Formats: sequence, C-alpha cells, structure tokens
Amino acid sequence: MSEQLEIAAHGVTAILGSWLGLTVAVRARRLPAARVFGILALFLVTWSVAIIIQRFSGVPAVDRVANALEDVGAFLVIAATLHIAVSLAAEGPWTRAQRVAVVTAYAASVAAAVPGIVDPAVKLATTPPHLELPGIPGEWLGWAWIAVRIAIFALAIGWIVLALRGADRDVARQRQLHVALLTVGVGAAGGVARFTPPLSDTDPWLGVSLVTLAVVMAAYAVFAQRIFFSADVAAKTFRASVAAGLLVTGFVVVVAGLDRAAQAITGVELPIVMTMALVVTIALFEPVAERVRRWIAGTTGREAAYARLLRALGDPLLGTQDPTSAVEPALARISRAFRLSGAAVTDAEGERIESHGTFDAGSPLVLRLPLDADGRAHGHVVFGPKRSGLPYAEDEAEVLRLAATYLARTLNLAEAQHTQAAALETLSGQRRELADTRSELQAALVLSVPGPTTGFHVFALGPMRVERSGELVRQWGGAKAGTRQAEAVFAFLLDRGERGVAKDEIIELVWPDVDLDRADLAFHRTLGGLRSTLEPGRPGGDRGRAVTFHNDRYRLDPSLVAWSDVQAFEESMASASSTRAPDEALRHLERARSLYRGDYLDDCPFYGDSAYVEERRELLRGRFVDLLLALGERYEARGDRPAAASCFRQARMVNGDDLPPADEALGRLGVAT
Repeated sequence: MSEQLEIAAHGVTAILGSWLGLTVAVRARRLPAARVFGILALFLVTWSVAIIIQRFSGVPAVDRVANALEDVGAFLVIAATLHIAVSLAAEGPWTRAQRVAVVTAYAASVAAAVPGIVDPAVKLATTPPHLELPGIPGEWLGWAWIAVRIAIFALAIGWIVLALRGADRDVARQRQLHVALLTVGVGAAGGVARFTPPLSDTDPWLGVSLVTLAVVMAAYAVFAQRIFFSADVAAKTFRASVAAGLLVTGFVVVVAGLDRAAQAITGVELPIVMTMALVVTIALFEPVAERVRRWIAGTTGREAAYARLLRALGDPLLGTQDPTSAVEPALARISRAFRLSGAAVTDAEGERIESHGTFDAGSPLVLRLPLDADGRAHGHVVFGPKRSGLPYAEDEAEVLRLAATYLARTLNLAEAQHTQAAALETLSGQRRELADTRSELQAALVLSVPGPTTGFHVFALGPMRVERSGELVRQWGGAKAGTRQAEAVFAFLLDRGERGVAKDEIIELVWPDVDLDRADLAFHRTLGGLRSTLEPGRPGGDRGRAVTFHNDRYRLDPSLVAWSDVQAFEESMASASSTRAPDEALRHLERARSLYRGDYLDDCPFYGDSAYVEERRELLRGRFVDLLLALGERYEARGDRPAAASCFRQARMVNGDDLPPADEALGRLGVAT
C-alpha cells in the first residue's frame, strides 16, 4: 500500500508540475522569477518521472539512467527551491549573500549528484552502500549532506520571512509572500521527511505526499494569489489551460479510438483515420483558434476589439494585462522603496483612481505631481509623507517625477488601447516608450535606495535630522563620547563649511566649565567617536577623511553631504527667480516652502543655542519671509485669495514683528490680519 501511495503522489506531482511549469514559463517568460519557477518544475518532474520509471521498468540499463536522473532532479530541486525563494523575496538587485547562497546550493547539489551518477553504489547515503573517503566514514558524509539540504531549505524560508517583514503595509505582497512561505515550508517539510531516516526508509510516501501538496499550493499561488500574473491574466490562463487540456485529451482519445476501430473493421493496418484527422486539424486550426480567443477575451464589442488590438501588437493574448492593473503595484513598490505612508492617483476632479496605504493629503509634506505625458493630462499622483517625517530630498523628488511620467504613460496607454484600437502603429510606439520608462524607473528605484557608501542627507531647516542609507542617525558619539556633544561638533563643522572651526571654539561651546586638560581629552574622544560615526568602516588608528585638520582648523569633508535642505532651499529660490514661466516659478517656491520646517538648527544640542548660529539663522528666516511674500503675491495675481492670505499670514507669524508688506496685502485681499 505504501508503494502505491508513493507512485500516486509522484504521478500527481509530475502532471501538476509539468502543467504549472510550462504555463508559467511560457505565459510570464519576461519575469526572471517565472523562469526560475520553470526550472524548479523541470527538476521536480524529472525526479517524479524517474522514480515512476524505476518502479515499473525491468531493464537494468533503463533503471540506471532513471536512477541518475532521480538523483539529479532530487538534489537540484533543493537548490532551485532556494533560487525561487530568493527571486520572490528580492525586489531589487540580489545581495552578495543571496548570490553566494544560490550558487553554492547549486554547486553542492551537482557535487552530491556526481558520485551516484558515476556509480550508484557510492552515492551519498547514511547506510551502505555509500560513498566513503579516506578517514571519513560514509555515514558521516550522508548525514552531512542531509544537514546541508536542511540548511538550504532554512535559508529559503528565512529570506521569505525577511521579505515579509519588509513588505510593510502592502497587503497584496504580504498575501503573496504568505502563500509562498507556506508552499515552500510544506515542500521543505516533505523533502526533509523524504530524505531523512527513518521515514525515508519506512514511509517514503509521506514525504512525497507533502511535496505533492506543496505543488497543489503552488497552483493556488499562481492562479488565485497571482504571483506571476495579474488577476485577469490568471483567470484567462487557468480557464484556457484547463479547457485546452481537456479538448486536446478528448480529441486524441476519440481519434485513437476511431483509428483502432477502423483498422479492426477494414482490416487495413494503415493510420487512415489518424491521417485524415491531422489534415482536418490543419485546415480548421485557425478558425477554431479564433473562436477560442474570442471566448477567452470576450465575444462582443469593446473586449473583442481590445483582443484583436493586442494580437496586432504582437502580444500573447494570455500573457498581457490591462496597463491600468500595473498602477497599484507601482504605487506599492514606490511606497516601499521610499518608506512612504502611502501614494494615490487622482483624476482631474480629485477623486482617487488607485491608491496604496493611507495618509493625510493635506499634509505639507506630501508631494503632488501632475500626470501629464504626450500632451495629455490625467490628474495627479500624490506621494504621502515619508515615515521619518522629513521632506523629500531633491534626488528623491526626481525619481518620483520619473514615476509620475511612468504612471501618466500607463494611463495614456490604457485610454488609447480602449478608444483608438485602430491606431496600431502609434500604440506600438507608446508601448515601447512605456517599457523604456518602466526600465528607467526600475533602475532609478534601485539606485535611489541608499547603499553603504551613500552620503548623508542633512535636514537643518528646523530640528536637525541626518539620514544615512535611509535611516536616521541617532548615535553620534562612540562608546566613550557623548552623542549630544558629538552632534554639536558635527553641526558646528557643517555650518562653518570651508572656514573650519578651531579646537578652542569647540571647547568653549561644548565644555565651557571644564578645566583645559579634561576638556582637551573630552574633545579628542568626542572627535574620534564622531569620525567613527561618519566613517564606520575606517581602520583603527586612521583619522580618515571625514574630518580633516589643516592650519589649526578642523573641517568637514563636503563630499560626505550628498544633499541638504539648506542647499535645496537656496537652489529652489534661485530657480524661481530665474524662470519666466509663472507656473514653474510657483512650483519652485512651493518646493522651497516645503523644505523650511523651522529655524535653522533649531534643536541642535549646544550649537543651536549659541551665538554662532544666530547670524545665519536670521538670514534664512528672512529669506523664508521673502519667499512667503513672493508666493502670496503670485497666488494673489492668479486670483487664489485663500492661498495668498495664508502665505501673508504665515509671513507675519514667522517674522515675529510688524510686517507692512503683508499687512498691506491682507488689506488688499479684504481679510483680517
């Protein structure tokens, strides 16, 4: 009974694995993870088919080949499991650890399969006959190979778990990763039960049954949870695959039965019916295929025209999704990459078309970009505030503008495909442009994720906050240095720039009441801790290049600061002054306004309360007041009285004293001060 159960499980695995592997590899061949899934299915089917052949074949030569294929499939499917897990878990480039793990897993699997292929009597096993090396018992080698396979499964599960933790609030991705985790977990449990004694010797059907269950769960993941397809493509693919399989199977059975009956009746042992059936199939294939396509895509009106358009564009009917279905996944991917509270696409009336996450659209920290492309306007995309509570850096805004272009072209394409099905050549060009923009966006998203060598993002207009690799710097000092003192030294060096800071100035600011020797020691400890924070990888004893000493002054290496809100504020103000386009100037002014969160270095320890910072603080505050007045005047010229009044009131509040230009403007608007 045990053997029959094992054979039945292998049969189901071979059939389902073949169907799933071919379906995914053919329909979603552009996705790297789909190709990996096809490889995994190939190894799984090879393993199951090889075992079935050995159970029923009595030819020694055939058995030996099947035995070798069994080892190849069984061992490589473990490495392929890790491969597909990493492919599903990683959204960007693989880490070095992931690449090394996958390559090592394949290398170990091939190395383990070679002895059994050369001589079945020396394969890796815990019981004789097995491979033995000088000084190493064969049993030890067998158990070591078991441990390696368990470790590979553990890595596969571990990387999916890590991806789940990073999925954030993306419910769709969480659901897909949960299904992937459950599928890999069940498959791993079946694999461990299949190759680990004593179950592998007494009840092999149990492990194989769990593997079969994992394949069934994989089918659910593919068609119900849409790991490789969108919802409509998954439904069409499932329906078409099942229908085509049943039709072909029925056709072959009927033709074979008629051919055998014809031979029995006529006594002629020529495949007359089979030959005629082949001729009829060739003649009727195209019209029958057309009817099937119409049934899949919809038989009338708009859906039929859309299906014909896709065929004219050269896209596979069962592998193409409506462009608008890519909007929500794109918003989710961008939100994860930039750690946003959410993002939304709105139409011209402000109604949400697609969204991801939740956020306050009225927050001053949102970034609202028009969805304009190729002369068409579709509304806006609103990127919610970053979870750090800080405004967008300029390089981040540039990537998001590219994202807006991608979304706009996606909506353009969807509208054109549904309303201008006859413009095939134009739409083909738009699809190529969309693919190019998508590739640029993908590359920009990957590059925008800060790496270990990326410079600092400094937010000094308001409470000082510094980001490195997308994370706030919270610890400025070393083990023997206070973090508040080190933060003050960093702010001093940042503010002075090329002028530099003398040691006496820093000591007077941070340690004014400490005797000279102790203050000097504290200064050098703090500077050492700050250097370690700024350059965590510098060798011990090396001062590094972050803080240099020349002509009795310490200076901060300017290349450490990749972006600062002060510089971006000044650049936006300059851009607003230099442009002649009113809308462009207004955009630059609003950008500068969003960067100013409060007084310069407002809460910086020691330095924020010193006289050193006051001059520049007053200068930037005055610049902000000028910005608000200019912004109010532009809104007033546009006839937007509420926005203009808000700017003038804010200018009076920031100035702190009477501000005649603002008072006069509010009087002109007829609103109370």
